[in-house]
Amino acid sequence: MTSDQDSANGLAELAELAGLDDLGRLAGRRVLVIGASSGIGAAVAKAVVASGGVVTVSARRQPLLDELVTEIGAGHAVAGDATVPDDARRVAASAAKAMGGLDLVVYVAGYGVLQALCDTDPDTWIDVFKVNVVGANLAAAAALEHLSPEGVVAFVSSRTVEDANGLFASYSSTKAALDQCIRTWRIEHPEFRFVRIVMGNCQPTDFVNQMGMDLLGDALTQWEKQAIPGGMMHVDDVATAMASALAVSLDHPDIDASELKFDARPQT
Repeated sequence: MTSDQDSANGLAELAELAGLDDLGRLAGRRVLVIGASSGIGAAVAKAVVASGGVVTVSARRQPLLDELVTEIGAGHAVAGDATVPDDARRVAASAAKAMGGLDLVVYVAGYGVLQALCDTDPDTWIDVFKVNVVGANLAAAAALEHLSPEGVVAFVSSRTVEDANGLFASYSSTKAALDQCIRTWRIEHPEFRFVRIVMGNCQPTDFVNQMGMDLLGDALTQWEKQAIPGGMMHVDDVATAMASALAVSLDHPDIDASELKFDARPQT
């Protein structure tokens, strides 16, 4: 056996002794994914199960949740509207009962509408704010009483907060509000960890279909003028990376990895 082989075998033994062979895995972890009927949320649920975790998926559409659980071959489905306080509490309690508690909550639900600021529609802003901010806070509040002492609540925010995309102010403004809420959660509940996940462009999702296709061309032209990067990530890749990063965070409760950023590499 060569010295290189001896070295490799020695490192493998040390990794096994230290538990590093399971690094990035969610074995036995109890995970609630809210906003899991499609897109990133559904992909995260699949990644959790693939990583050895137990998952409960929630969204408003029960049939899509049932299809997802059937596809994964594992997990629990609890339909509910995160913007309704009673629903948020019921979903968290049902997930905790099904899994024996919660170790990780991932709030993926998001809604955005293309609209010029000159055309501000109060109802649109209220709807976007309810999903992106109110729902996130209600979900987190409902989960805390069921969360393990070393647990994590992760919220999907957006790169648009920094980019200030034209025609997308309602969405980016609510994500900025969410970011402020995340910072405040850390102050009010230092016994838990709250993670901000900054998300770039990824597909396939239902998100684009909700935005309003009539203004999409104008928006893309505006974003190109702003030199906003247009690379695209695949939701499966994003979900796998998220699951791995959050698994490492759960495995190291004394470390507060408070922010994750996912974006497509620059196109060459």
